[in-house]
Amino acid sequence: MKRAALLPIAFLTACAGAPAPQRAPVAPLLAAPRSAVAAPAVAAAQPASAPAELAFVLRIAHPKRTWANAAQLLPSSALVFTMGSTDPTKMLEPAVGPDLAGIVDLDRPLDVAFLGTTGDHAVASLSVAEQEVPRLADRFVLKEIEEHPGLLRVERARDADPDEEAPPWACAFDPGERRDGARLLCGTDMEDIEAAAAYLVQVVAREPLDADARIELSERTLRQAVEEASAAGDADEDEDDGRAGALGEELAAGFLRDIERLNVDLTWGRADVEVGLTLRFASRRSPLTLALAPAAAQDAAPPPAFFRLPADTAVAFHTQGASRAELAPLRASVFKALRDDMIDDGYDEARLDQVLDRLETLVLTGGPLVVGAGANGAAAEKALAAYQRDKGAPRARKAARLALQGWVLASVEEPAQTWISGVKELLQRGDELDKFKRSAPKDGARKDDEDEQNTTHAFVRAPATLPAGTLHVELRTRPLTKGAPPAHTTHLYVVPAGQRTWVGISEDDAALVARLRVAVDPGRDEGTLGAAPDMDVLRRRGTLAGGLFSLAGLALLAANGDTPEALDEAAKDLAALAALPARGGVATPLAVTSEVLGSGAARVDVRVRLTHAGIQDAIALLAR
Repeated sequence: MKRAALLPIAFLTACAGAPAPQRAPVAPLLAAPRSAVAAPAVAAAQPASAPAELAFVLRIAHPKRTWANAAQLLPSSALVFTMGSTDPTKMLEPAVGPDLAGIVDLDRPLDVAFLGTTGDHAVASLSVAEQEVPRLADRFVLKEIEEHPGLLRVERARDADPDEEAPPWACAFDPGERRDGARLLCGTDMEDIEAAAAYLVQVVAREPLDADARIELSERTLRQAVEEASAAGDADEDEDDGRAGALGEELAAGFLRDIERLNVDLTWGRADVEVGLTLRFASRRSPLTLALAPAAAQDAAPPPAFFRLPADTAVAFHTQGASRAELAPLRASVFKALRDDMIDDGYDEARLDQVLDRLETLVLTGGPLVVGAGANGAAAEKALAAYQRDKGAPRARKAARLALQGWVLASVEEPAQTWISGVKELLQRGDELDKFKRSAPKDGARKDDEDEQNTTHAFVRAPATLPAGTLHVELRTRPLTKGAPPAHTTHLYVVPAGQRTWVGISEDDAALVARLRVAVDPGRDEGTLGAAPDMDVLRRRGTLAGGLFSLAGLALLAANGDTPEALDEAAKDLAALAALPARGGVATPLAVTSEVLGSGAARVDVRVRLTHAGIQDAIALLAR
């Protein structure tokens, strides 16, 4: 059995999203209201437009407080290396001179416009201390810029030596419409300041900022991303990625075209940082946008199955899911691309349509979905260490590879019989489809991984410890080429649990069965995520999707060990995790909300809470 027989497994994992080892306490997502920092909006006859070269804007509500928070997370030596000083005011002095640095109020907002293709030059808009405003003309030599009335270029400080070398940054004052609204605008190029000043003062500074820091991507940057994606697709025209590859490029480009605005926020807690990603869509024309920004119920609770996942789940995800109607365009595109590719590969059209029609009743149908995964990190480290000691031993290689194979559980709110009959039929029809496959023309054939191995299936008895009616399938894979993964057996279970269905996949049969037993037993809360501490944050209503992950879990799931090189890479990655302060085991929660707005627009917010321990792990990992 080749591609056709693996369709149900491939589609289940693909549609479910990324799924895997020891959980640490979960940090709660911020729920407290944030203080808004913004000047009152002033009506303008003609709002200033963004600079033509604007790439993105960085906004910081309280620069001094943000600096202090960063100093707590970074060692002083690292802060000096990356920022130049542990004192933010001192960092300004080499750029603008001590006189200008001394009048800046770093307890009030700072905005920076980054210009150019890669944002390689910038203009900073800094708040001027209110008590300094009446004395600006006394302290500095100012020159009005004729082309920009009201903008005053700073020639020099009045008490400065005329022969003294000027600071590298040019600066200008915009007095603002109120005494507390004066801004100092500085940059390496006066032309940049003239281009960005009105936009920074009249537009950016007046917009509410309900986070401690924010990065706002410009429309120009988003358009450039679409153009680059399109250009990359054109450059790869000669590569035979099939219809599926072309579809991926089309979906990505359409998704980017729908995005009107993208912001990344940072909000500091006492010992944590909440990172928020906000996507504002002008429309939901793209099939991918419809699927990822559905009309979600604002008071919906997370699917109960999420809290039935085993307690040692390291990567978990749940979603209310888009509706069947919202998924229809994506479903049609995906199945058409799959059909075209498989016909090109030589599959019989009539038999293929029967398989795809059956598959379409199971996947991309809408509704709640839960996925969780895990692996035994300690066992993997031990097996990899043994393999490193004796790489020539086939037994050590086999044990190391097996130790890296985690387990994946998925749950849908549908009767199990639908899935059991569907999986059986797909596997049987897949075998028949393979028998009638034609050989593709040599000049048009694509070389897939599936050419390197062969997979057959067998229906076997399920353990008596699982509910009656459970389907157990063994997928037995054998190598066809020297470089293919070694022979292995993957266990697939479809388990009934009332009106809910659990699906489990793993090469480790005992580990998989043990976790399925936990998930399907309604009277057993011990050993589930629901019984784990700090889960209240993930029970919050009104979320489209949510979950948790850890660095260790992601690393273990990414490792496969199919080749000696892959085993060496996995050993290196796990050793790096073991050297981290918290060993990469900090569980990080995330929450996603979605709202469909008027005129076809939509907004999606993703919130991730990073603990101090998790941030220290990430910093240490990046510094290696």
